[in-house]
Amino acid sequence: MSLIARILKSLQDGSFVIKLFNRISRIQYVPSPEADIDNVLAKQYPREVWKKLSNDAKQILINLSPIFTKIEIQNIAYVGAHKGEIALAMDKAFPRRNFYLIEPVPGTFQELTANVSSRTNMKCFNLAAGADNEELEIFVDDFSPASSFLPYKEMAIQEFPFLGHGRTLKVRVKTLDHILDESGAGKIDLLIMDVQGYEDKVLQGAVKTIKNCKIIVSELTLQEIYLGGSTFDSVYQTLVREGFHLRQFMNPITGANRRILQIDGIFVRA
Repeated sequence: MSLIARILKSLQDGSFVIKLFNRISRIQYVPSPEADIDNVLAKQYPREVWKKLSNDAKQILINLSPIFTKIEIQNIAYVGAHKGEIALAMDKAFPRRNFYLIEPVPGTFQELTANVSSRTNMKCFNLAAGADNEELEIFVDDFSPASSFLPYKEMAIQEFPFLGHGRTLKVRVKTLDHILDESGAGKIDLLIMDVQGYEDKVLQGAVKTIKNCKIIVSELTLQEIYLGGSTFDSVYQTLVREGFHLRQFMNPITGANRRILQIDGIFVRA
């Protein structure tokens, strides 16, 4: 590409000023992630309806559009829904779906129900999903997204020094099949798991749910963060046996040493 063509392109995509500063300054600037997302969406969605979305919803639109445009998705089960941030962003990007949001930690659950109170398409359950119906002790980390039934490995604290401060409490656990049967959810098209190393246990209690499911989005652990937790291989092998193919990665998580420790995988039924 000629110099003039490169200049014209940078004027069009808004990066000209940044590149000019980088030529004359010791400080290097990069375009904001929001600008990159908007550029991608502008090419894919010329009607620009996406401009009203939040940044989270825009990223979800990019990540999941290849799936949602090809597969009919109506009922979504979200295990480990936290405060509802992702579910709300999904609802904005892909409206008119039904959500079944499962969150075991009472304090977090209260925030979840408050955040989605205006959404009649969202049902919330103050439960954990696991292999059996029981009561278990969970560690509620001050950094609440990391709360888990499983203890941290030493490496996790080295990679994320802010972890490990919190308290333990007991929560109710039911199998996902049981939770959804009681709710009258019917067939689940999309299952999302964000359960901090507890994926294998969730899948053990979701035999019926998995057989009817079209898509599963699961966090995959590349380096063991939780002692005795699920691994990339354990989740992958289970879902392949159930007839799913790993179609796409998204949301890599790196620690202090800049290694990718976890990543979300999208599995689609063949």
